Formats: sequence, structure tokens, C-alpha cells
Amino acid sequence: MRKVIIISGFLVAVQLSLFAETKLTPLKTGGKTKPLESLKAKKEPKETVKAPPPEKQEKPKAEPVFSGPKSGWGVVSKSSSFYTETGENIGKLPAGALFTYSGVKHATGCFVLVAKIKGKSDKWEGPFLIQSPDVVFFSGELTEMPEQLIADIQNYYTLQGKIEARKEELELEHQSKNPSFESAKLWQKRYADSITAAADLEAKANTLKGAAKSKALDELRSLKYEQSRTKVMADKEAANYKAWKEQNPTPDSIINADPVLQSLQKQLKEAKAKVKDVVVE
Repeated sequence: MRKVIIISGFLVAVQLSLFAETKLTPLKTGGKTKPLESLKAKKEPKETVKAPPPEKQEKPKAEPVFSGPKSGWGVVSKSSSFYTETGENIGKLPAGALFTYSGVKHATGCFVLVAKIKGKSDKWEGPFLIQSPDVVFFSGELTEMPEQLIADIQNYYTLQGKIEARKEELELEHQSKNPSFESAKLWQKRYADSITAAADLEAKANTLKGAAKSKALDELRSLKYEQSRTKVMADKEAANYKAWKEQNPTPDSIINADPVLQSLQKQLKEAKAKVKDVVVE
């Protein structure tokens, strides 16, 4: 989805939902030439085998191009993971968080912004990496924007995030009735724990020598054998959970009757009225 917003001719918000021919010649013998076919020792012509046509080489894919400004500021439009500059997941950014960014990098599946985020104490923290599909960009200098307008924009997206979070809570409450709910969580946790344990044991084995290392590697093989069995059960329970969920979606009546959701939606309607000239959906 693309949003284009103009305030006083200078503010624009964009949602980036970002290859010798060979000839036989006569042979010379004793200074005279004899044609090839007159030679006594003749060999049957060999059957020629045509080489397969060369495989077509795929043209290298063009590098994706970021269509937004290379620096600027924006607001997180929905709760999104953010990372250190080395790619370590730090946690979740809430919808409505204000940020500035000074560069763009291409990551798997999307672009990430090298950004600083304004914390609760109005202190700028970072730099961090945040995912571009989860934000709204604005052009113009942040320092030139009215503070109240920025606050209203943040509040609008904060409320959107709270509404989505509440819907997820209601969905989870309903899905807790799923007969495979607890077993699916249990086997998924066991499988995740086995992956961590195997990685730790492998790292330990790499530091050992001799009999101690052999023993650790034996333990690792046994652990990975159990891990494969655990994965079978985790996949089975996950499939059962998914099948029940598809057959028993959360009724709209539960969503529509929720008082918390109703209150948030009312607040969102009021917040939208304040930013209707700058936020277009």
C-alpha cells in the first residue's frame, strides 16, 4: 500500500508496503600429395555424438532498489522486531514508536533501516536496524514538524497497534479451546530446547580432546536421534492444532462484543480525525 500525504506542500508520508573452421587437407608423402581417401589404411568413420546444447545461464537478478528516501524519519506502523547492527534480535518495537534513519540496507526479503529510536524519556537510542515494511516514512525535517502533529501521528499508530494486539489476545483465548493447544506448545518447546541443547553440546565437544571428546560426540549423536523423534511429534501436534483452528475460526461475535476493543476503536476514530490530512489509507 502506498500513502502520499502533503502538509503545507512539504510533508510526504509513504508506506512501503521495499547478465577456425577445421578442414581436412591432403596429406603429403614423398613430396607428392595424396588425397585422404587414397590412403590404404582406412578407418571406419567414427559415429559422432553431438554435445548437448549448453545450458542457458540465468541472468543475474537485479538488485532491488529502495524506493523511499535514503534518510529521514518515520513512525512504526505495527509491532515489529528490531535488531543490533550485527543482526541480533533485541525484541519488539511498539506501534507508534518515532525514529530517524540515516541509511538503508538490503536484508533477506526486505530492506532494513539504520535508525535511532526515541525512547520513553525522549532520549534517542541506537543505531538499530528496523524493517521497512513495518513503518511509515515522512519527508521533510523532523525538527520542522509541529510537536503536536507528531504526537497525534504517534497516537494514531499506537492505537492501531493496541487494536491488533487485543484481537490477537481474543484469538488466543478462543484457540485455547483447541484440543491440541497444550500438546502442540509442549512438543514445540521440547523441540526448541533440544536444538539449544545440541548446539551447546556440539560447542563443548569442539573444545575437548581424546576420550572426553568421543564421549561428548556419542552424547550428541544420541541427542540428535531423540531430537528427530521429538520433531516428528512436534510436527504432528502442530498439524492437528492447525486443522482444528481452520475448522473453528474465532467468531466475529466475540471480536465485535469485546468492550476493550470497542473502546480502542472509538479512540482510534477520534485520533484519525486529527491526522486525516496527513494519513491517507
